[in-house]
Amino acid sequence: MTVTVDAGRCIACGMCAYTAPEVFRIVGNASVVHAQPKSQSSRLRDAANGCPVNAIAVRP
Repeated sequence: MTVTVDAGRCIACGMCAYTAPEVFRIVGNASVVHAQPKSQSSRLRDAANGCPVNAIAVRP
């Protein structure tokens, strides 16, 4: 599974980092993926679905 964040769309609201702190961190004005997940989790999907600007992509 690969997770990416579109920094151009991200508004750094922090919802992803709150939902899945093992994957996301807020750095400056955007969220970044600091560790690719080892397995799919519902929290990762919740983080992607909860992004208010749809900046997170989760691919198998």
